[in-house]
Amino acid sequence: MKYHKYEKPSIYIYYSSEIKDISTFNHVLFGIEEEGIPYEVREHKESHSFELSYKAAQDSRLAVGIGIHGSGKITLTFNKLKKGENLFVTTLDSGEEILRNLGANAGRLVKGIAFK
Repeated sequence: MKYHKYEKPSIYIYYSSEIKDISTFNHVLFGIEEEGIPYEVREHKESHSFELSYKAAQDSRLAVGIGIHGSGKITLTFNKLKKGENLFVTTLDSGEEILRNLGANAGRLVKGIAFK
């Protein structure tokens, strides 16, 4: 995906088209919002979370991507890491606090400050 030069730099969250209810990862988004970083949520055909997060990080002008697999696996990565190398991996059923922290850590990665 090529971004338009006028698009706002954002963290990209790519989720599998297998996911029918995107509210299942709202707490990830809340964590990003708490850090004050914009984000874009987009559906993709790829299903593996590491592939989705890698593609999202490569596409994002902020170099940070989150991928969410249909099974609920969530991966956070940075565009300087190789495909399959991830910063954080969890699942949608890991609890609100962990999901929120993953989102916050995505924002903190952009800001260059310590992770939660």
